[in-house]
Order: sequence, then C-alpha cells, then structure tokens
Amino acid sequence: MSQYMSIGKVSKQKNVSIKSLRYYDQIGILKPAFVNTETNYRYYTQDQLYLLDAITVCIKLGIPLKDLNHYVDHNSINLQKLLYDGKILAEQKIMDIHNCLGTLQATLQNMGSSVTGMAKIPESKSGIMLPDGFYHSSVEQRTLLTVPLDEMDTPKYYGQHILRLFVTAQQQGLTASYPSGVLHEYTDGSYRRHMFLTLSGVTEEQNGIRTLSAGGYACRRISTHMSDFDSVRAEMKEVLKGDDFCIIETDTLSEENKKDGYPFELEYYISRG
Repeated sequence: MSQYMSIGKVSKQKNVSIKSLRYYDQIGILKPAFVNTETNYRYYTQDQLYLLDAITVCIKLGIPLKDLNHYVDHNSINLQKLLYDGKILAEQKIMDIHNCLGTLQATLQNMGSSVTGMAKIPESKSGIMLPDGFYHSSVEQRTLLTVPLDEMDTPKYYGQHILRLFVTAQQQGLTASYPSGVLHEYTDGSYRRHMFLTLSGVTEEQNGIRTLSAGGYACRRISTHMSDFDSVRAEMKEVLKGDDFCIIETDTLSEENKKDGYPFELEYYISRG
C-alpha cells in the first residue's frame, strides 16, 4: 500500500476537502485508484495529483464540475481539449478581474487626453524627459511566474500559456494573479520573450520565477500586442542610454480601455525606487 495515499493525506496535501474528493469520485472525474472493500476507504496514487491540480484550476476558471468528465479518459486528462476551452475562459477571467480594478483604471483615465486617449506625462521625478505619449509610473517590486515563448508563438496562443501558468502555480502551491503579459528582454545581443503571471506572497527566485525591481518606469499604452521589438526598443534607446534592457508588456483590459483601443501597456525600467 506504500504506493497509495489515503484520501485524508491527499486532502491535506492539496488543500481540497474530503467532501470534494468524494464528490469528484461520485461524478466520475477523479476515481480513486484503489478502494478497500472492507472499510470503503479511498486511496490515490501520486500520478493522480496532477489531475486534481487541473480540476482545481478548471473550477477557478469557471468550468462546471458536471462538464469536467468530458476531459477525462481512464484517469488521464485530455489537456489539448481542456486548453482550448480554458483559453476562452481564461481570457474572460482576465477581463473580469481587470474590470474589478475599475477605481484604479478610472484614475489613470482621468490623466488621459480626450483627443488621443493617451495618458499625459506627469512632471518627471527622475529628471528623464520622455518622448510624446509616454508617462512616468512608480511600481512596487513584482514577482512573476514565467514560461518561455518560442519565436513562432503569436498572441492568439497566449491564452494557452496563461492557463499552463495557472496549472503550474497550482501544482507548486503558489498564488497566481493578474496582471499577466509578456516580458521582452535584450541582453548581450540576445532577445528573449517570456509569458508571465504575477505571484503573491513569493520573495525568492527559483526556476521559472523572476523578481522585477521596484522603481520608476516609463510607460505608454498600445492598441495591439507588441510584434516589432527592434522598433519599440529604438524609440527608447536614447532615453535609457543603454543596450541591455527589458520591456514589460502587460494587459490593462477594461471596458473603457477596450473602447478607446489601448488594452496593453509597455513599461520600461528607468530608475530604482
């Protein structure tokens, strides 16, 4: 029996109630690997914990429990189908969460121009003069969960990467939230991209986890995902006075930003906080 874990141990390890585990068994989405016929105790294998992680993420995304059995076959999950359906829900969740930040978004909008929809440039505290259309912002230290983006990755596949990040965070017991986005880095002549989600309550860097320093950022809003890094890099090269730097592309979705046509923000790190 050493290869099995009791339902109580699984409940404690994954912070899922025993009642929920019994319900997952009842509706057929997570059957125990072994049931003792004398005691009716349920037991699970280590391999089933991944399926439990996926179920938890699906619940957070809003996939009805009664529909989860459509993705399960012989205790393995049809990840491709799940990602396809979860992508739509993940994107909607991005919109919903950002809409809950309406007060902050309204403050930013009050800084905007009624003609262009771009934010006005506050007085520079760093002494750096920014090009037209940019504004200064002070940002606290952020910890990001990242996954590399290949050269062939395009924005239409970003939702799948976001869902994978949520599953990874769930497996590692991390709390992932928004904003999400793309981290563009140019170092020693090499350009790399990573998709990211923001983490809460994590301070140490480890595999796939990055920390961005607090400080001053030069920001501007754009209407579509950034596709030409070289041209975007060139517009700030004279301001940053350096060859190596990163650009943080974040989702700033709200109904008002969507209407104005500027759902994304670019952030350039320019000074320590």
